[in-house]
Amino acid sequence: MAIPIPSDGSLAPRRPTWGIPDALIGYVVVYIVAVIIGAAIFATAGYSDDPLDSPLIVQFVANLPLWLGILGLAIGVSAYKGNGWIADYHVDLKAWDVPIGIGAGLLAQLVLVPLIAWPVLELSGKSADDLAKVAEDLGDKVHNPADAIVFIVVVGLIAPICEEVFFRGLLFRSFEKRLGAWWALGLSSVLFAATHGQLLQFVPLIAAGAVFGYLVVRTGRLGPAIVAHTAFNLTTVVSLLWLT
Repeated sequence: MAIPIPSDGSLAPRRPTWGIPDALIGYVVVYIVAVIIGAAIFATAGYSDDPLDSPLIVQFVANLPLWLGILGLAIGVSAYKGNGWIADYHVDLKAWDVPIGIGAGLLAQLVLVPLIAWPVLELSGKSADDLAKVAEDLGDKVHNPADAIVFIVVVGLIAPICEEVFFRGLLFRSFEKRLGAWWALGLSSVLFAATHGQLLQFVPLIAAGAVFGYLVVRTGRLGPAIVAHTAFNLTTVVSLLWLT
């Protein structure tokens, strides 16, 4: 079939052929490989028996294969089966996306998550300390400025960017093509929360994911969601460093 050529002579964008199997099967493969690499990193560092006792830098290095893996998956699939990740996932950022994203991220972290978490904690008999334990354990491992910089860069920047390109990029757009935007928002938010593996934070993370997804639905762009997720994470990072 001939490729349509616009009047200006440039090649027209092709219709992306990536979809739900690429996102879901790809994630499983990346996860398995990342777990194996992470285990090898902990073993090499001498923490194979109890990885949670390892220093902050070791934990972050061991988790990088997953974050970078899902980012590479989303970029690779779009390059092979689409027009590239920038075009396929609408990864553009306008000036007003920054204050909108920051506001949404702060609102989600400081207002929405506590409201959603309250009934969860009441029903489970847990406390706010239990909810924050995973994050606080990481914060307790910050012992010097170098640790703080690594904490900010990895949790506040690398993690949200990688997760947004995959969850609100490849995964959301895959669901959207088959089921529509609102189903895509719901399903991508649930899977986003599930992959964090934290039962107490499952429902609050669904709510946070829904905020990020809603920004994609309303603006049609991934940029605001990336800013919101970054603001969401950095709020936690800054609060933990402040208390450390």
